[in-house]
This record gives sequence, C-alpha cells and structure tokens, in this order.
Amino acid sequence: MKLQPLHRTIALAAVATLAMLAGGYVQAQELVQRKHGTIMEQINQSALHNDPDAEIRELLDYAQTLKGTRYRSGSSSPKGFDCSGFTSYVFSKFGYSLTRSSSTQINDGEPVTEKKQLKPGDLVFFNGRKVGKRIGHVGIVTEVDTAKGQFKFIHASNSRGVTESHSDEAYYKRRYVGACRPTK
Repeated sequence: MKLQPLHRTIALAAVATLAMLAGGYVQAQELVQRKHGTIMEQINQSALHNDPDAEIRELLDYAQTLKGTRYRSGSSSPKGFDCSGFTSYVFSKFGYSLTRSSSTQINDGEPVTEKKQLKPGDLVFFNGRKVGKRIGHVGIVTEVDTAKGQFKFIHASNSRGVTESHSDEAYYKRRYVGACRPTK
C-alpha cells in the first residue's frame, strides 16, 4: 500500500532529474510542485515541452532530412516536391495549415517587413522566372545574418530539387519579394 506513493515520488524525482539535466531547473521544480496528471501530461504541460523555438528547430531538422528529394511540379510528397508543396508538406507535419500556392502562402502568417527581422522558420518569397512579376517561389529560412540582412533558406528548386540556398545568390537577390512568419 505504501509503495504507490513511493513509486510516484520516485517517478517525479526521475522526471525532475531529466529536466534539470536538460538545463531546465525552473521547469523541473514546476513539474515536482504540480504533482497532478500522468508523468507524460506533466511533461507536455511544462515549459520544456512548449518551447516554440524548439519546435522550429525540429521543423528545420525535418526539412533538412528531405534534402536531395527531386523537384516535381504540382507535387507535395517525399516522392517529389514543387516549392509550395515542400513548404506546405513540412509545416503540416507540425500542425500548420498552409495554402498550396507560393503566391497565397505569403498570407498564411504575420508579415515580416524587413530582412533584418527574419527568423529561422519564416517563409521567404521570390518572383518567378520574370523579375518584377508575381510571386513564383517560396522557401523556409534556416539561418539569418541580421547584421547584413541576409539569410539561408531551404526550398524545392526546379533544377536541384530540395536544396539550401543563400539570399545573396544573384538569382534570389534580385527576385526577393517578402516574407511571413507562419501561424497555426
């Protein structure tokens, strides 16, 4: 009979220890003080689990696993992607619902008005083959150099498939249109 509370105390201590090892001493104390719900519920409710930056890192890590996937017009699966198919597919794996066109995805989040405000996970938009015309390409920001207003992005290129490019490449530099931060 007395083993039940002892097991719960041991389990809570184990969770707290794991949380502390992850660098979250405050979150570990929060878990121990709550003492309600299953251990998984406690972890899911903690700040350790609800870190938006961690989710974006996971999203970008997942996008990187798709590098090398071939370009396929009108497709949105690991068998082949076009640019908006790639972004909508990756974001859907993390609970986002993006429209299926690069020209409409710019409205699927909060506008980012300056390149220096970009963050990893933002969507970036470019003109298509003709500069100055409508949006024709989209990618996901992976790294930002705020001092220079430059960034790297992963995207489905019609010549290279899923790849990573730099905003300073001549082709993309003169075609940049804008960006948005997707919302759920």
